[in-house]
Amino acid sequence: MAVEETNDNVACTRGLQAWEARRRAWTEPNQQYLDKQKNAATVAGKCNVAFEQEVHQKAIYKQLVHQHRILKTPISLKYIIPILVTGWQEDGVWPKGEVVQEKSD
Repeated sequence: MAVEETNDNVACTRGLQAWEARRRAWTEPNQQYLDKQKNAATVAGKCNVAFEQEVHQKAIYKQLVHQHRILKTPISLKYIIPILVTGWQEDGVWPKGEVVQEKSD
């Protein structure tokens, strides 16, 4: 009986160790992710400047709508809505001076 209990105990320990290793792999960020997080603030700052300029908004709109091109990198919805409104105003389908409401009911 002592040998069986020892084998069961070893098997449980291996299983627990495997589970804990797998859990760490899923829950702890890897170095590549941490490096990207460090650069995220810099990239976000550049995006804010670029996407707030009407010239860039019109260029992105033309690429998306008129040229049917796909973005290589995703753009946040907070940027894409003003880009669309600017493009629609340029195309004459959105009244100039009309603003997007922050909340709609």
